[in-house]
Amino acid sequence: MREAWRRWTLASALWLGALAWAQPRVEEGTRFLVKLGDTLDTRISRAGDRVSAVVISPVSLRGGRLEGQVEEASGPRLRFGFHTLRLAGHAVAIRTEITGVVNSKGNPARDDLNQVVRIEKGTVIAPGEAVAIHEGAEIRLVGGPR
Repeated sequence: MREAWRRWTLASALWLGALAWAQPRVEEGTRFLVKLGDTLDTRISRAGDRVSAVVISPVSLRGGRLEGQVEEASGPRLRFGFHTLRLAGHAVAIRTEITGVVNSKGNPARDDLNQVVRIEKGTVIAPGEAVAIHEGAEIRLVGGPR
């Protein structure tokens, strides 16, 4: 019995160790749902500003932190992307493109100025003079390795 316990303990430790050291993988065409960690507003934000988010799905990457930057913030146009996924002590180079927005109040296809927005080639476009997406908004992305 003691020998079986020792083998089970060793096997469990090896398995858990392998999980801890496994590098997260992002395949081409991976679809993400993330919760935005910063407020972006074209009246304040500028190209180059940092942006972060936490991964909700896919489940295999849940809890990972995405880091990126604002690429365009001008009038009714806002584009940002993520370049790094941090998960379980690993950093993975990625690239993403926005495919959808749910504002921080839970309204799909609306920004936090309550405007109906559309997405064109990864850019959020509003009918008004500005676009605002607040911390807590859910963003849909498609991505892959960089």
